[in-house]
Amino acid sequence: MTRGNQRTSGYPGLLNFRDVGGAPVSGGGRIRRGALYRSACPAKFAPGALAAQTQIGLRAVVDLRDEAESAAWPYQLDDPEIVRVNVAVLGDRPVPPDQAGLYAHMAERCGAGFTAAVRAIARALPQPVLVHCAVGKDRTGFAVALALAAAGVPDEAIVADYVLSNDGLGLTPPAPGADPDRAADGTYLTSRYVNPALISGALASIRARHGDAPGYLTAHGMTEDEIGRLRGDLVEPSV
Repeated sequence: MTRGNQRTSGYPGLLNFRDVGGAPVSGGGRIRRGALYRSACPAKFAPGALAAQTQIGLRAVVDLRDEAESAAWPYQLDDPEIVRVNVAVLGDRPVPPDQAGLYAHMAERCGAGFTAAVRAIARALPQPVLVHCAVGKDRTGFAVALALAAAGVPDEAIVADYVLSNDGLGLTPPAPGADPDRAADGTYLTSRYVNPALISGALASIRARHGDAPGYLTAHGMTEDEIGRLRGDLVEPSV
Protein backbone atom coordinates (compact mmCIF):
# COMPACT_ATOMS: atom_id res chain seq x y z
CA MET A 1 0.00 0.00 0.00
CA THR A 2 1.36 3.43 -0.95
CA ARG A 3 1.72 6.30 1.44
CA GLY A 4 -1.03 8.09 -0.47
CA ASN A 5 -3.47 5.21 0.00
CA GLN A 6 -2.63 5.10 3.71
CA ARG A 7 -3.52 8.76 3.94
CA THR A 8 -6.85 8.30 2.15
CA SER A 9 -8.21 5.15 3.79
CA GLY A 10 -8.11 5.92 7.48
CA TYR A 11 -11.69 4.74 8.07
CA PRO A 12 -13.47 2.10 5.97
CA GLY A 13 -16.10 3.54 3.68
CA LEU A 14 -15.11 7.20 4.03
CA LEU A 15 -14.54 8.08 0.40
CA ASN A 16 -11.46 10.26 -0.17
CA PHE A 17 -11.20 10.84 3.58
CA ARG A 18 -7.98 12.09 5.17
CA ASP A 19 -6.43 14.14 7.94
CA VAL A 20 -4.41 17.01 6.44
CA GLY A 21 -2.25 17.24 9.56
CA GLY A 22 1.50 16.85 9.39
CA ALA A 23 2.18 19.31 6.57
CA PRO A 24 5.23 21.50 7.31
CA VAL A 25 4.86 25.22 7.95
CA SER A 26 7.34 27.75 6.63
CA GLY A 27 9.56 29.03 9.44
CA GLY A 28 8.96 25.97 11.61
CA GLY A 29 6.08 23.90 12.91
CA ARG A 30 3.52 21.72 11.19
CA ILE A 31 -0.23 21.40 10.78
CA ARG A 32 -1.69 19.73 13.85
CA ARG A 33 -3.00 16.22 13.35
CA GLY A 34 -6.59 15.50 14.28
CA ALA A 35 -7.78 19.04 13.55
CA LEU A 36 -8.72 19.38 9.87
CA TYR A 37 -10.18 16.52 7.84
CA ARG A 38 -11.43 16.39 4.26
CA SER A 39 -13.57 13.90 2.34
CA ALA A 40 -16.29 13.34 -0.22
CA CYS A 41 -19.91 14.00 0.69
CA PRO A 42 -20.98 11.75 3.59
CA ALA A 43 -23.99 10.68 1.50
CA LYS A 44 -21.46 8.78 -0.61
CA PHE A 45 -19.98 6.93 2.37
CA ALA A 46 -20.58 3.23 2.85
CA PRO A 47 -23.37 2.28 5.29
CA GLY A 48 -22.25 2.64 8.87
CA ALA A 49 -19.14 4.63 7.99
CA LEU A 50 -20.33 7.74 9.80
CA ALA A 51 -19.64 5.90 13.04
CA ALA A 52 -16.05 7.03 12.43
CA GLN A 53 -17.05 10.51 13.58
CA THR A 54 -16.96 9.26 17.16
CA GLN A 55 -13.42 7.94 16.66
CA ILE A 56 -12.04 11.28 15.49
CA GLY A 57 -14.08 13.43 17.88
CA LEU A 58 -15.67 15.37 15.03
CA ARG A 59 -17.37 18.57 16.20
CA ALA A 60 -18.13 20.43 12.96
CA VAL A 61 -18.77 19.82 9.27
CA VAL A 62 -18.35 22.46 6.54
CA ASP A 63 -20.43 21.47 3.49
CA LEU A 64 -19.37 23.33 0.33
CA ARG A 65 -22.25 22.16 -1.89
CA ASP A 66 -25.19 24.19 -3.15
CA GLU A 67 -28.85 23.67 -2.26
CA ALA A 68 -29.60 21.48 -5.27
CA GLU A 69 -26.75 19.10 -4.45
CA SER A 70 -27.69 18.97 -0.79
CA ALA A 71 -31.28 18.10 -1.74
CA ALA A 72 -30.17 15.44 -4.22
CA TRP A 73 -27.66 13.79 -1.83
CA PRO A 74 -28.84 14.44 1.73
CA TYR A 75 -27.35 12.89 4.83
CA GLN A 76 -27.76 13.00 8.57
CA LEU A 77 -24.94 13.08 11.11
CA ASP A 78 -25.24 10.56 13.91
CA ASP A 79 -24.29 13.05 16.63
CA PRO A 80 -26.75 15.96 16.97
CA GLU A 81 -24.09 18.05 18.72
CA ILE A 82 -21.94 18.24 15.59
CA VAL A 83 -22.35 21.69 14.04
CA ARG A 84 -22.99 21.62 10.29
CA VAL A 85 -22.34 24.74 8.22
CA ASN A 86 -23.38 24.99 4.56
CA VAL A 87 -21.36 27.34 2.35
CA ALA A 88 -22.24 27.23 -1.37
CA VAL A 89 -18.77 28.32 -2.42
CA LEU A 90 -19.44 28.51 -6.18
CA GLY A 91 -22.39 30.85 -5.78
CA ASP A 92 -24.79 31.02 -8.70
CA ARG A 93 -24.14 28.52 -11.44
CA PRO A 94 -23.25 27.84 -14.23
CA VAL A 95 -19.53 27.38 -13.84
CA PRO A 96 -16.98 26.43 -16.51
CA PRO A 97 -17.23 22.70 -17.33
CA ASP A 98 -13.49 22.27 -17.93
CA GLN A 99 -11.09 21.94 -15.01
CA ALA A 100 -8.77 24.78 -16.03
CA GLY A 101 -11.76 27.11 -16.32
CA LEU A 102 -13.22 25.86 -13.03
CA TYR A 103 -10.06 26.60 -11.06
CA ALA A 104 -9.71 30.05 -12.59
CA HIS A 105 -13.37 30.68 -11.76
CA MET A 106 -12.90 29.55 -8.15
CA ALA A 107 -9.82 31.71 -7.62
CA GLU A 108 -11.00 34.81 -9.46
CA ARG A 109 -14.78 34.92 -9.01
CA CYS A 110 -15.63 32.91 -5.90
CA GLY A 111 -13.47 34.64 -3.32
CA ALA A 112 -16.40 35.52 -1.05
CA GLY A 113 -17.64 31.92 -0.94
CA PHE A 114 -14.27 30.33 -0.30
CA THR A 115 -13.39 32.94 2.31
CA ALA A 116 -16.65 32.12 4.08
CA ALA A 117 -15.60 28.46 4.02
CA VAL A 118 -12.18 29.20 5.53
CA ARG A 119 -13.84 31.40 8.15
CA ALA A 120 -16.17 28.51 9.03
CA ILE A 121 -13.13 26.25 9.44
CA ALA A 122 -11.44 28.84 11.65
CA ARG A 123 -14.53 29.21 13.85
CA ALA A 124 -14.83 25.43 14.31
CA LEU A 125 -11.21 24.96 15.34
CA PRO A 126 -9.52 23.86 17.55
CA GLN A 127 -12.16 21.11 17.64
CA PRO A 128 -11.94 18.57 14.78
CA VAL A 129 -13.68 19.79 11.61
CA LEU A 130 -14.48 17.97 8.36
CA VAL A 131 -14.68 19.81 5.01
CA HIS A 132 -16.41 18.23 2.01
CA CYS A 133 -18.10 18.97 -1.29
CA ALA A 134 -19.36 16.25 -3.67
CA VAL A 135 -16.30 14.04 -4.18
CA GLY A 136 -13.89 16.07 -2.09
CA LYS A 137 -11.30 17.08 -4.67
CA ASP A 138 -11.92 20.41 -6.45
CA ARG A 139 -13.93 22.72 -4.18
CA THR A 140 -12.62 20.93 -1.09
CA GLY A 141 -9.12 20.99 -2.57
CA PHE A 142 -9.19 24.74 -3.10
CA ALA A 143 -10.75 25.52 0.29
CA VAL A 144 -8.21 23.36 2.12
CA ALA A 145 -5.39 24.86 0.04
CA LEU A 146 -6.46 28.35 1.15
CA ALA A 147 -6.59 27.34 4.80
CA LEU A 148 -3.18 25.67 4.63
CA ALA A 149 -1.60 28.55 2.71
CA ALA A 150 -2.99 31.04 5.25
CA ALA A 151 -1.39 28.94 8.00
CA GLY A 152 1.99 29.13 6.26
CA VAL A 153 2.18 25.76 4.49
CA PRO A 154 4.41 25.98 1.37
CA ASP A 155 2.98 25.21 -2.05
CA GLU A 156 4.77 21.89 -2.49
CA ALA A 157 3.16 20.48 0.66
CA ILE A 158 -0.27 21.81 -0.36
CA VAL A 159 0.10 20.13 -3.75
CA ALA A 160 1.22 16.88 -2.08
CA ASP A 161 -2.04 16.74 -0.12
CA TYR A 162 -4.13 17.86 -3.09
CA VAL A 163 -3.02 15.05 -5.42
CA LEU A 164 -3.87 12.40 -2.82
CA SER A 165 -7.44 12.71 -4.07
CA ASN A 166 -6.36 10.65 -7.07
CA ASP A 167 -5.59 7.77 -4.70
CA GLY A 168 -8.67 8.43 -2.60
CA LEU A 169 -10.98 8.28 -5.61
CA GLY A 170 -9.09 5.70 -7.67
CA LEU A 171 -8.48 8.16 -10.52
CA THR A 172 -5.90 7.59 -13.25
CA PRO A 173 -4.28 10.16 -15.55
CA PRO A 174 -5.70 10.56 -19.07
CA ALA A 175 -3.92 8.83 -21.92
CA PRO A 176 -1.29 10.91 -23.71
CA GLY A 177 -3.01 13.32 -26.05
CA ALA A 178 -6.48 12.69 -24.61
CA ASP A 179 -8.73 15.53 -23.49
CA PRO A 180 -8.51 15.59 -19.65
CA ASP A 181 -12.09 16.83 -19.40
CA ARG A 182 -13.97 14.70 -21.93
CA ALA A 183 -14.64 11.02 -22.48
CA ALA A 184 -14.06 9.43 -25.88
CA ASP A 185 -17.69 10.15 -26.85
CA GLY A 186 -17.18 13.86 -26.21
CA THR A 187 -19.21 14.09 -23.01
CA TYR A 188 -17.70 15.81 -20.00
CA LEU A 189 -16.23 13.51 -17.37
CA THR A 190 -17.83 13.80 -13.94
CA SER A 191 -14.76 12.55 -12.07
CA ARG A 192 -11.51 13.82 -13.48
CA TYR A 193 -7.91 13.21 -12.49
CA VAL A 194 -6.53 16.11 -10.47
CA ASN A 195 -3.45 17.68 -11.99
CA PRO A 196 -1.07 19.47 -9.57
CA ALA A 197 -0.87 22.36 -12.05
CA LEU A 198 -4.50 23.20 -11.28
CA ILE A 199 -3.98 24.05 -7.63
CA SER A 200 -0.55 25.57 -8.28
CA GLY A 201 -2.10 27.84 -10.90
CA ALA A 202 -4.92 28.86 -8.56
CA LEU A 203 -2.43 29.77 -5.82
CA ALA A 204 -0.33 31.73 -8.34
CA SER A 205 -3.44 33.62 -9.45
CA ILE A 206 -4.18 34.56 -5.85
CA ARG A 207 -0.66 35.87 -5.32
CA ALA A 208 -0.73 37.85 -8.55
CA ARG A 209 -3.82 39.72 -7.38
CA HIS A 210 -3.50 39.78 -3.60
CA GLY A 211 0.12 39.01 -2.68
CA ASP A 212 -0.64 35.87 -0.67
CA ALA A 213 -3.47 33.77 0.77
CA PRO A 214 -4.03 36.03 3.81
CA GLY A 215 -4.28 38.99 1.44
CA TYR A 216 -6.87 37.14 -0.63
CA LEU A 217 -8.89 36.24 2.46
CA THR A 218 -8.83 39.74 3.94
CA ALA A 219 -9.82 41.20 0.56
CA HIS A 220 -12.96 39.06 0.77
CA GLY A 221 -13.93 39.88 4.35
CA MET A 222 -11.88 37.73 6.73
CA THR A 223 -10.13 39.69 9.47
CA GLU A 224 -6.46 39.48 10.39
CA ASP A 225 -7.50 38.33 13.87
CA GLU A 226 -9.47 35.44 12.37
CA ILE A 227 -6.50 34.43 10.23
CA GLY A 228 -4.26 34.61 13.29
CA ARG A 229 -6.61 32.31 15.20
CA LEU A 230 -6.69 29.90 12.26
CA ARG A 231 -2.91 29.70 12.33
CA GLY A 232 -2.80 29.35 16.10
CA ASP A 233 -5.32 26.50 16.10
CA LEU A 234 -3.82 24.64 13.12
CA VAL A 235 -0.07 24.95 13.70
CA GLU A 236 1.91 23.07 16.33
CA PRO A 237 5.69 22.76 16.90
CA SER A 238 7.53 20.17 14.86
CA VAL A 239 8.55 17.09 16.81
